[in-house]
Amino acid sequence: MNASVEKLTVSIDREGEGRRAVLENFKAEEIQHLGHDDLLAAKMLAGHGTDWGRWTTPESMMKGLKGYLCDIDLRKRLVDYLAKEPIPNASPDVLVDEGVLTLTRIALLMKLVPTAGRTINSKGKRLKASSITQQIYQYCPAIVARAIRRKSGVPTGKGLFQYLTEADVLEFIDYKHTRIEIERLHTLIARGVWSDAPPQPDIRQTTNPAAANHSPKSNPKSEPHPPLPDEWLAQIGPRVLWIIEDMGPNLVRLLEYMREDGNGLDPTRSVTTIRKEVSRLIADHLDGHPWLDRSGQPLVPPFKLTTAGGKGGANTCEWPPRTWEQVTNLCVTLQAAHLFIALLLSAGRIGEIATLSRDCVKIGRDGKSYLHGYTYKLADNIFGDARTWPAPEILGQCFGQQARLAAAWDWLPNALGDDRPQVPRFAKDLWVSIGVAGRAGSDPNLNISSALQSFARRLDMNPMPGGKNAHPHRFRKTIGRLAGVALFNSPLVLKRLFGHRSIEMTLHYILSDQGVREEAEKVLRELRIMHCAEALEEIHEAMNNGTALPAHGGPGTARLITAVRNEDAKLNESGRVWTEGSAYDLALLLTMQGQGWRLIKSNIVCSKAPGEDGLCQKKRSKGEPNTANCQPQCDNRIVLARRRRDVEQSIEQYLDIARQARDDGQLLVLAATLDNAQDEWVNFPDLAAKYQADPEVQSLLALCEESEPVAEAA
Repeated sequence: MNASVEKLTVSIDREGEGRRAVLENFKAEEIQHLGHDDLLAAKMLAGHGTDWGRWTTPESMMKGLKGYLCDIDLRKRLVDYLAKEPIPNASPDVLVDEGVLTLTRIALLMKLVPTAGRTINSKGKRLKASSITQQIYQYCPAIVARAIRRKSGVPTGKGLFQYLTEADVLEFIDYKHTRIEIERLHTLIARGVWSDAPPQPDIRQTTNPAAANHSPKSNPKSEPHPPLPDEWLAQIGPRVLWIIEDMGPNLVRLLEYMREDGNGLDPTRSVTTIRKEVSRLIADHLDGHPWLDRSGQPLVPPFKLTTAGGKGGANTCEWPPRTWEQVTNLCVTLQAAHLFIALLLSAGRIGEIATLSRDCVKIGRDGKSYLHGYTYKLADNIFGDARTWPAPEILGQCFGQQARLAAAWDWLPNALGDDRPQVPRFAKDLWVSIGVAGRAGSDPNLNISSALQSFARRLDMNPMPGGKNAHPHRFRKTIGRLAGVALFNSPLVLKRLFGHRSIEMTLHYILSDQGVREEAEKVLRELRIMHCAEALEEIHEAMNNGTALPAHGGPGTARLITAVRNEDAKLNESGRVWTEGSAYDLALLLTMQGQGWRLIKSNIVCSKAPGEDGLCQKKRSKGEPNTANCQPQCDNRIVLARRRRDVEQSIEQYLDIARQARDDGQLLVLAATLDNAQDEWVNFPDLAAKYQADPEVQSLLALCEESEPVAEAA
């Protein structure tokens, strides 16, 4: 046992020491550019042999693995793969040498950079030496050999992986182990230590009809619970709010009236007689308390609302309700609306929502509303672990109204003709089994999945948004996607949705859930990539058509233009052309898989990625950008062209104020106004040139300069 411990300690030390030795002499981002001599030195420091072209691993790092994996001839592995399919180039030695160089660089980066999780946001760990040897013996050489074969026709360009075709990548991602290595390359790119990127056809195939027939063998199943479609959510949202805010208060008052005034009903009489009496009670209430909306106008559904089952030729959309069946139908609809909002705005799991009590919303010491419940996932307690999370205003309204709805049904009969309950039927349950036409189930608890399936139909909506049922699990994905959109565009989106006074509270509330946060981050990265791709496509289209380039402003615009020109030239050199997905592929690199390209204000982008400098930090930190301190002169700043018109209008308004200040002799106002105007035009070189050359603007600026000595003397 002591020997085992000692061996393990030695193994850990050898790997750690080798890693530290490399990083003391080379930066991780430099590895991809190292030549033969420096790369050999780095490999030796890492403890993987002194011979070029071989990856040697001491047995102490191999955890019992021996034999061929301890000493891998990288060149031979490539030649073996290339022998299976001859390449056009009669002398592939130069390309094989480049392949050995690439394999060595990749192996070192596997050792130095966390890639075990394969994604930039995973809890990535560095691969162990034993794992690295397996990858570079079998899977990485297969990919590199294919890249050599593709590059053999145009051997003058830089890199290897970029020469892989989309068909090559699709083939590799069909197989689990090579798919992992393709993903690992993109993880290295995202971490800023690799730039030779293969194409990503797997991302574009969702919008490319030509790729519709491809189905990866390793992932044949679609996402079981995708987010609810935007269009569907936009349509049903106002209808749900109308049910809650307009119909709900009227319906609850009717139920409470029936609970009190319905005590005189004789359950021993015939159902027909009771039905007539109930209809009379409803009519009396409506006569004395007409249903009004929030503005005090007669309440009429603004959409086709189902109020009855349509049996015996009944009008399924009759309004207002006049029968017991219509009331129970509307109660089921109201409860489902409450449930809809609860699932969407709480981001809670189905078990957490289903077990809430009527007094689940309580006021905290800070004066804000909080939701008190229990979570059961990964809970050590069989009764669940207590959980508290903020309750937005609309959520508190829903739960308060739902509690009144449930309390009323405590004392209403399951069906006409039944005796009224002598004790509360539902205890403190928030969700209750109402049933339709008075036919409640034997289980007092609500079947949530079933309730959601019929809810959309009652509101004249597709019950299968996006081709799938509105399952409770889809709501967590939806709020995650909404949070991602809000983080990209503006958190005000969520503020309006939740009714929070504080943006910070809104985001903290949403992103405190790990599952929701992961979904939000995924959406956020994709939006950044797509936003960048749109700008790149606009630039390329202008270049291709010979028209004026988009009038994007800010120092970062030049980087976009240069990137498009270089990418277009690289494609031409390799015999390829700019395609539908080229802008997206380039955007992946420029944004580092969505880590950069942050929308900090309307139409103002910070293109800073992790590892890059920026003026927003006092010490030019390479960490997260300080978007609150965005500097107009920063190389990472891009002002999108659609803002140019607004900027020009603002400048003209400032100049009008400046002229008036000049005429009134208000020099301090003049100076401050011109400073504001210059802050605006600095983002657009053409506007800056236009106004700086304007004689009147020059005169105004000169007047400010002349007044400065006078102000100092005073």
